[in-house]
This record gives sequence, C-alpha cells and structure tokens, in this order.
Amino acid sequence: MGSVRIGVDIGGTFTDVTVLDEREGDVTIAKVPSRRSDPAGALLDGVTTGLEAAGVDPADVSLLVHGTTIVTNAVLENKLPKTALITTEGFRDVLEIGRHFRPDMYDLQQDRAAPVIPRNRRYGLAERTAADGEVLVRPEQGEFRKLLDSIKADNVEAVAICFLNSYVNPENEAQVLKWLTDELQDVAVSASHDVCREMREFERISTVSVNTAAMPLVAKYLSEIAPNIHKVLPNAKILLMQSNGGSLTVDAAKAFPARILTSGPAGGALAVQRMSKATKYPNLLGVDMGGTSTDICLIQNGEVTMTTEAEVADRPIKLPMIDINTIGAGAGSIAWLDEANGLHVGPHSAGSDPGPVAYKKGGTEPTVTDANIVLGRLLPQYFASGRIALDIEASRQAIKEKIGDPLGMTIEEAAQGIIRIANANMERAVRVSSAEKGFDPRMITMVAFGGAGPMHAAALGRAAGMPTVLIPGQPGVFSAVGLVMADIRHDFVQTKIMRGAEITPDALKGVYSGLETLGREALEADAVPADKQDITRTADLRYVGQAYEINVTLPEGEIDDALIKNIFDKFHAQHNQLYAHCHPHKIIEFVSGRLTATGSMSAPPMRKYDSPGDKASGAPKTDGTHPIYFEEAGAYVDVPIYARENLPPGSEIEGPAVVVQLDTTIIIHPGQAATVDDHANLLIATGETPYAR
Repeated sequence: MGSVRIGVDIGGTFTDVTVLDEREGDVTIAKVPSRRSDPAGALLDGVTTGLEAAGVDPADVSLLVHGTTIVTNAVLENKLPKTALITTEGFRDVLEIGRHFRPDMYDLQQDRAAPVIPRNRRYGLAERTAADGEVLVRPEQGEFRKLLDSIKADNVEAVAICFLNSYVNPENEAQVLKWLTDELQDVAVSASHDVCREMREFERISTVSVNTAAMPLVAKYLSEIAPNIHKVLPNAKILLMQSNGGSLTVDAAKAFPARILTSGPAGGALAVQRMSKATKYPNLLGVDMGGTSTDICLIQNGEVTMTTEAEVADRPIKLPMIDINTIGAGAGSIAWLDEANGLHVGPHSAGSDPGPVAYKKGGTEPTVTDANIVLGRLLPQYFASGRIALDIEASRQAIKEKIGDPLGMTIEEAAQGIIRIANANMERAVRVSSAEKGFDPRMITMVAFGGAGPMHAAALGRAAGMPTVLIPGQPGVFSAVGLVMADIRHDFVQTKIMRGAEITPDALKGVYSGLETLGREALEADAVPADKQDITRTADLRYVGQAYEINVTLPEGEIDDALIKNIFDKFHAQHNQLYAHCHPHKIIEFVSGRLTATGSMSAPPMRKYDSPGDKASGAPKTDGTHPIYFEEAGAYVDVPIYARENLPPGSEIEGPAVVVQLDTTIIIHPGQAATVDDHANLLIATGETPYAR
C-alpha cells in the first residue's frame, strides 16, 4: 500500500502542493500559477511538479486531498447553471423576501443580491405538512406533471425541492424527488431534507438552491479531473476538502457541492488546529494572506470554532462550516484612488493573470506586492527561488503614476500607505475574530501563513495586541499541509424543539439514535473501518424567547440526567463568554441535535527536533544584507538576510531582519526578536506584553 499523500489547494493566484511521506514524516512543497479558466489543468500541473520535487513514484501515492474554490467563485460571480425550484404553493417568494437584515442599514441605494433561482423558474405545488410532521395535503401527480412540462420547457440543468416543514417529515419531498429522478435522468436534483434538515425556511431554501445549482458544475469538474488524476496517480483515492474541516469522496461532493464552498481556507484552519495540539499554544488565530484574500480563523483550546450561519455573496448557507472570516485583502489586491483622492486597497485583485505590475505579464495597476517590492520586502533573487523575475522599476513607476503623484507623495510614502491600509483592513478582521468574540488578544498567538502572511504578520500582530506571531515551517503552502491531515467527515442534524422538563434522556436518545445510524451508514459507504470511526454529538440550545442558538458539545457516554445538566452548564458558560451575561434560572430550549461522523485518516504527528545535533550552536549564519524601508525608522535600513533552512531550533534573531525561503518572505521589525522552537516554527515577539493571569 502507498505511503504518500498529496494535498492540492487551488487559490486565486497560486496552486499550492504538499507531498507527505507518511513513514518518514517528510514534507515537500511546490507552487505553480493557478489557471482561472482551467483549474483542473493547474491541479495536474501542481501534482506533477510536487512529485518531481519529492522524487516520489506516482504509484506510491495513496491519497490526494483537493481544496477548490470552484463553487465559491460560481456563487460570487453568479455564474451557476440554470436551475428551477419546486416549493410549497404560496411560498415561492421566500427565496427573494429573505430576512429583514440590511448589509448597510444607512445605505438607501443598496440592492439585494439576485436570488440564485429567478422567480420565473420557481414553482409552487399544492402540498402541506404541519409543524408537528403531520401530512395535511399530499402532492398530486397530475399537478406535478403540469409543473414538469414547464420545467422541461425551460431546459434547466438542475431542480431543487424545498417544502414547508419537510425537515420534520420529508414524506412529500421524498415523493416528488422520486417523480423527478424518474422523469429527468439527465438533470441534477436534490431535496432540502437531504441537504439541510433543520428549521428556518429561508436559510433552508437558500442552502438547497445553491447546492442544487452547483451540482452540474461540480459533476463536470470532477468528471474531468478524476480520470486525469488516476492516469498520473493510479493508486490514489481522491477526496475533497469540506467547509467543515473534513474530507469527502468524489461521489459525495457531486451530490452535496455546497459542502465544499470554503474548502481551501478550511485546510488552513485544520493546519492551525494541528499546530495548537502539537505546541504549548492552545489559543491560536490563523491569518492566511494569499494573493487574492485573507482568511482568518480562531482555534480555542485546541478546537476550531464552527458556525452554521455562514453567508456566501449574501446568500445564507445553513451547513456546518469552520468559522472563517474572509476579506478582500491579499498580495494581489489593487491600490486605487476614489473620486476624492482617498486611497483604497482591494477588494479587487490582479490575481495570477495579469498579476502585479512587477510580474511583467500585462498588469498596470499597483498592488500590495508592488508596494512590498518598492519597500525592499521582496528580494528578487530569492522570490520563488529566482524562477519569477521581478521588475522593480515597473512597480515604482506604477505606484508613482497611480498613487504618489496624485497625492503629492514620494514613491516610498505611497507604497507605505498601501501597506498601512492593507494591514488596517486585516487588523479590523483580526479584531472581529478575536476581541469582538470575547477573547483577549494578549492570550492569543497569531499563526501567519499564505504566501504573503509572514511579510505582514509582525506589524499586524503588534497592531492587534498579540504578543507572539508563529510562522510555520512551510507557511506558503500551509493550507495544503492541512489538507493531507483531514479526516473524512459527515454532519447530520435534526430539529426537535423541546423546552425545560421536556428535555429528558429518552427524548434526546430519540434524536441522536437516528442520527448515529445515518452517521455509521455514511462512514461504511466510504469504506471506513469500524476502529477508525468516531461519533461526536452536539446540541443547539437557547433561552426561551431567543431567536438564535449556541452550539454545545455533548460529552461521550450514556445520555442521562447528569449529561443534560452538563450541557446546560456549558450553555450558560458559553453564553456568558459570547454576550457577557447568562441566566442560570431561565428555561433552556433544545432546538436541534447535531452529529458528526468522522473517519480517521491517521495523520502523522508533527516532527519535533529534540536531539542535540538538531539544535543551533552559535549565532545563525547570514546571507548578506538588504535595504528595507520601515515606517518606524522613516528610511531604508540595511538588515541581515537569513535563509530559513539555516535556522535550526534554538536559533535567535534580533530585528530588524528578513528571513527568506522558497514559499514566502518573513519581515522582522526593529525592536522585535525571533526564535526557532523545537518544531522549527519561527516565533516573533511583537513587543506587546502578554496577559498576566
């Protein structure tokens, strides 16, 4: 059996590849340019490049885990296939009415995002199920056939089904699903009770609409890449990263494409979690700055934070996802001036084509990368090991013409302004994911990764009040490292509202026994051995009268009165953490039971360098000096250059300094210091004071 895993993360600018030798624990990395119009080609390029770099026999690869943004991009750009919706008569406008929330409550000119399915392709069918699950009106096949004629005339590629209260009793939905699949063999079909079996009609109908509309797109993509991957990797099992931090099979991804909406960033969150479990830092904030965006995630006490209330392009997706805050601030973010000559950075990005001006691929708009080049923070001779030539003069000219001259600034002042605004955008997002959720930044360590994250991390950590920034060994491909560690995962949910004395052991057993059956069946279908299966239960709880819930983990073991008291106590504590108050004497309401079925992929532990020969002796070796402009100095400063491979554990560096490696560049500011720990992580002391317990 093969002992090599490959993780491939296709980003907006680069495709990152990690090749992991399970026996030795060796990790080989590679980066290739992404292809916006041909993501499958970029994936194969990445696999081939990674195999060559690692010197691995393709036959030894047992697993390929892939993170993709194909669904996210289609939703963001509203380029989903033509889809129809069948819903309960009188409810076809739920998708358009939505909730009363306004993204900007003071903007009277704002427009709502267009529904995934327009009104002329939404159909009402006479049927009704009561809130308690009683079927009041059954759908008639004659009425269904009239709708079917209209659907066929529309030449749709997919049909979604979402009936009122079908999360309680899906009988009517299942019947119409069978009729559709019998009649439309070449059309993708999915029903809400399979995709999102919980209450809240708008969120449920939105989720199944996005899922169904993405099915033809994902099926085509996977049908193209799977045979081509097997030609290169004949023995590899192909899995895709889910938004919830688990992986799923190709067949499951075709049926539930909404589950892979944020699959790339989820890999980064898993890698940060793995870092937390291997080090002395239980609370970590992952900051993944790539070419197009920055993704931020919080790891609390070694666990990723989850949400079931995510949105993509203002469209609710009610599925379990890692709570990732994404903003349009990346290395390729374009700097521009508004009508009043106000300087902005992003959210538009130059991407990989044409890319920053310095790449000489036709880009004319200055980007964050161009600003870093002008300030000396990207060293041309080390950038991508010298494989990509950088035109520094082109970057300087673009910043001068587009930003500096209109604002009456020098080139350096304009470049520093671009960096300052990009950092400020990220700082706000960092605070949203930490301080605004009730966590003291002084008790959190920032983990900076992505191709651009380590360049900005030392300044960002200091501005956000975090005392330590951790740079992992392969930060530029860290998300791809997380992919190869991902377990197979399935999530199930069942809404059953109970309050106070109604929440009994027998009532909870009735909810979770059915969910566990579904979980075991899903893992068996994925060929996961019984000794690799794990079941985790959680509950959505709230005080009576509240509109939204808090998710609480159930301890393992028998469901009894002690377990119920345990989850009630957890609920009060979490409510206090989030909202700074709790009410132990108020009645608690149980809303939904959730179950996660996990198939362990047995990821190897992080390598630890604990032998004397692995440790540094004496001052680290430098590779010359380089001038870098620092705002705090107001001038260029000659700083020592350190090659990352020449910094073994125990190495110590005084700032200012620059550390170079294949996949990123690390900037250490004046007044800061860095050390290398036993896992070869670079730890930067930002100058902030940690919280004294």
